[in-house]
Amino acid sequence: MPDCYPQLTDTQRTVRDTIRRIVETELRPHVEAMEHGDVLPYPYIKKLAAGLGMAGTGDLPAAMAAAAPEDRLEFLVPAAVGIEIARVCGGVLVSYGVSYGQVAGTIRRHGTPEQVERWVPGLMSGEIIGAWGLTEPGAGSDAFGSMITTARPDGDGYVLKGQKTFITNAPYADVFVIYAKLVENGSRNIQPFLVERGTAGLEVSKPFRKMGTHSSPTGAVYLDEVRIPRANLLGGGVKDRDHVKGRLSDERAGIPTLSLGLADRAFELALKYSKEREQFGQPICNFQLVQRRLARMYGLLCNMRNFTFADFLAGRKVPMSVADICAGKLYCGEAATEITMQAIHILGGNGYMEEYEVELMELGGGTTEIQELTIARNLIQ
Repeated sequence: MPDCYPQLTDTQRTVRDTIRRIVETELRPHVEAMEHGDVLPYPYIKKLAAGLGMAGTGDLPAAMAAAAPEDRLEFLVPAAVGIEIARVCGGVLVSYGVSYGQVAGTIRRHGTPEQVERWVPGLMSGEIIGAWGLTEPGAGSDAFGSMITTARPDGDGYVLKGQKTFITNAPYADVFVIYAKLVENGSRNIQPFLVERGTAGLEVSKPFRKMGTHSSPTGAVYLDEVRIPRANLLGGGVKDRDHVKGRLSDERAGIPTLSLGLADRAFELALKYSKEREQFGQPICNFQLVQRRLARMYGLLCNMRNFTFADFLAGRKVPMSVADICAGKLYCGEAATEITMQAIHILGGNGYMEEYEVELMELGGGTTEIQELTIARNLIQ
């Protein structure tokens, strides 16, 4: 059966299969319970992190030990990890990606040595769960201009006041990266602050009820005169004016991998079902209209694969502009929606049932309209 990977060597296939086995063992048996809200995803994220070697040891590092440079595992492994988790449960990849990628990545890139030492190892191993707080109720696409959350200096610390919403992991996070307008010396520049769970004045909502990705808890964060020490200003103050846009680009750059994993699983289910489901005395894959759907789905998968595996196929890091990143997010998000919709059509009534695992992914990381505007602005500039 065709899949979403480029042609792999034996070593690359062994590594891919090791990742798939870890995800199947540690995650798949618990997906139904997570999607119904009976259990939280975080214990299984911790097990995934251990098996995938995020804490330094695990089955995956062992499988990679004999690899040669020409195997290009530094490009294959990140994509394969994302794809294999998304194939099984996209919501877990969202929660995992925010905690490990967004929060740990932000602290590692901009934090002081003390902040990195305190938070990053736990975030990478899954011992600590992080939430990345940018979006506000009145500041979605206009995240910067409409932001009302503020931080004002007060003695030896800062006092934060405001609200965040649609924040992944918010109901259960241990540490929050909160973006706020620092009101100091007449300026109102946006800065990230580290806020620990249990800090007085910090409240979080219950998980929101969503249409999908139920295994990724999403909620609101309320900051009512939250006092934090000066040591919790990330990096002592981030000088790079575009650091928030950089983190958004990182998030958007991960959407093709998530979308490809979801789409690949939907295509796999639809193709298998079309061969087994019989109507009018024959498998429905014999009908040309079903074949047309499958062919178009596969064509979209091929293009998504090229976006996701650009570095792997080139054997080097391929530079991407903001427009390139947004184009990848835009195309792959919409392609995944189209593939999953086609899968639902092929599966018929069964496609509407949760047990068939078909799910959509398009809004995360910014709306379609924002991707289009960002691409156009970068092209014009």
